[in-house]
Amino acid sequence: MKLSDMKSQSFSRHTLSQWEEAAEKALKGKGISSLHTSTYENIDLKPLFVAEDTPQHDRVKDYIPTIDDKLIRTHKWYIAQPVKRKSWGELSEAVRDALSRGQNCLSFSIGDLDKARGLDSFMNGLGECDYPIFSIDKDTSMALHGKKDFPESNGMTGVVGYDPISEEEWSDESRLERWLNEVEGSGMELTGIKSLIVNSAPYHNKGASATQELAYALSEGVAYLEAVQDRGWEIEKAAETLHFHFSIGSHFFMEIAKIRAFKKLWQAVLTNYGLSEQTLVKSISISAETSRFNKSALDVHVNILRGGGEAFSAILAGVDYLVVAPFNEVSGDVTPLAERIARNTQLILGEEAHLNKVLDPGGGSYYVEWLSDEVGKHAWKEFQQVDKEGGILALLANGSIDEKIRVVRDARIRDLATRKNSMIGTNIYANLEETLPISRAAGERLSLPFERLRERAQKLGNNPTAGLIGLGELKTYKPRADFVKGFLATGGIHAHQSTDCFSKEDILQFVEETRYPYYVVCGKDEEYLDKLSMITEAVHHVDSSIVIDLAGRIPDENRSEWILKGLNGSIYNKQNILIKLDELLAIWEEGKDNDEA
Repeated sequence: MKLSDMKSQSFSRHTLSQWEEAAEKALKGKGISSLHTSTYENIDLKPLFVAEDTPQHDRVKDYIPTIDDKLIRTHKWYIAQPVKRKSWGELSEAVRDALSRGQNCLSFSIGDLDKARGLDSFMNGLGECDYPIFSIDKDTSMALHGKKDFPESNGMTGVVGYDPISEEEWSDESRLERWLNEVEGSGMELTGIKSLIVNSAPYHNKGASATQELAYALSEGVAYLEAVQDRGWEIEKAAETLHFHFSIGSHFFMEIAKIRAFKKLWQAVLTNYGLSEQTLVKSISISAETSRFNKSALDVHVNILRGGGEAFSAILAGVDYLVVAPFNEVSGDVTPLAERIARNTQLILGEEAHLNKVLDPGGGSYYVEWLSDEVGKHAWKEFQQVDKEGGILALLANGSIDEKIRVVRDARIRDLATRKNSMIGTNIYANLEETLPISRAAGERLSLPFERLRERAQKLGNNPTAGLIGLGELKTYKPRADFVKGFLATGGIHAHQSTDCFSKEDILQFVEETRYPYYVVCGKDEEYLDKLSMITEAVHHVDSSIVIDLAGRIPDENRSEWILKGLNGSIYNKQNILIKLDELLAIWEEGKDNDEA
């Protein structure tokens, strides 16, 4: 077809009811509701959104107005990868190298380096730097604010500070005051420097939902505004010195909606404090980092894909600074290659995907606009509840915030354990050939329960191996055998599959040759009904202590009878992997203890 012909083509128009009718036909009577999904934010997602779904705020009196058009600006974000090294000389060289390779923001972490000896020469060695500075690391920020002579600081812009509210266990309420004292006595020229940081990443990295993260960020922002006003700050100065930092998770559209909703919500807060329109435009400053909560030390290269998708979400949402974590950061050993990939992820999104040339790409999408509105409503309600219960400082002190987050975190882990959600290389498609690093980065992560299973398997020394007994022809038992192999691999357990077994003698021969402590029988349900007694007799004839499971769910009406015949249990779809694999690994652990005894 010629281009001119393509331009003249058009699609026929169909109504929503026609689409629903066609969808229900394809679903074979299940109904459109079967395509709905519920999120951890308690938001019900439909499979299709139309123009009528877009928000109409004049009909929603308890919500906030649409964001001012002046807050939508030509999009440019700063690549704020923090550079870390073991000496001041290496750090200086690495920072210069990063800036020469596309990083457009001065971001570094001094870690354990001697601040008294090296900070001055490091900063002076950078010369006149035209790049904004970005640091939300506690040690680095305190060192920079504690430096009394900043000859090159005039005109310096960026973000230098940390969040004393969210980043540590809340046991010392005076630390907020101490940080404010540090900021007020800073040697930095604060014009253009944002030093009051609201960092909601710690909430996210404990498992919080998007709406919880927003609500706690808003609550912290208000706590800052109240605290500095009590110290005599003008509200305009306070608003312009505040900066918000978020973590971006793997739910692509939810994370876009989270940042877009925050801009509206914070605008509403500042409006209630009486800020002028001009101040509003300058006051909303946002950075983001890719999530640490959903990264895994297992199959770490998958983290590149996770980080790339999260960076994409953050850029589409319109953040000002962005940090993409190196893919092996969770393994505790960041390499220059990993740093380069993390930096280049942003460069590719900007220069090759042209995201630095698009204005508010999410705007106008029925789904994105609707979801941003829903996230905003739920977050605003949660924010009001926090305020009603005494504010963020009080709820952190009494543990209420941690408890609310724990409920969501447990739900996330449960969904991974039952494979309602997938985490490649962790709860599905596990690679048995890889080993976990000895020392991994600290912190809570979704993958930790699965990594602990793999650690247990590694400590056994020789690879724990299960025998798979295939009943009948390969084509009849292969689907269940493949499922069992993947299930066991999640816990670091290898599988040795038999040849086709048609008789008691076939099973007996395989078990005698292998003598594993655990076997899984794979076959059709009708074969289980007919041959279970024969199977358990054959296996236990070799060793009565061998544990036997079936592949597939045991019918409730047969469970008691089959257990009496010598069956242990089964492996089946939507089973809790963590509970089952914990039980299975104990088989090899007990055997090892008996051998050592």
